Amino acid sequence: MYKFLLIAALLPAIVFGQTPFRPCSGGRPTPASLNIEGCTALPCTITSGAPLVARGIGIVSPVATPTLTAHLTARLLGLDVGFEIPEELRDACAVGITGASCPIAAGQSFDYELNYAMELPLVGITVQVEVGLTAADGSAVTCVEIDAAIVG
Repeated sequence: MYKFLLIAALLPAIVFGQTPFRPCSGGRPTPASLNIEGCTALPCTITSGAPLVARGIGIVSPVATPTLTAHLTARLLGLDVGFEIPEELRDACAVGITGASCPIAAGQSFDYELNYAMELPLVGITVQVEVGLTAADGSAVTCVEIDAAIVG
């Protein structure tokens, strides 16, 4: 019986390539699913300098907002390692959201794709990565956290 339940629980992630994630602290909203190419179990392996494609699917905005700002924070043992998302990718309205356009209405659903090659300052470590979108008023629209093993 338990084997059947385990298989039933894991099957969607295997079939659809979903990546497991944790909600961010403070009860911030999460997407319906997350797909990081090549990652179906944590920690995800991220190669410094190689393209990373991550999709948040089924994001529902809790607020109306004219803009969306993307953020990414990497932490090692709870300390920020100083990696920031590049300036050209911070405006999620200009690059990243699909299925909608800004301004975003409260309750509106859309997807977000982060697609770029990260040059990471540290390799050979596992970090906690937080990725999210923030509304113009500073409220969280979506946020996920994963563990990532950084390789060179």
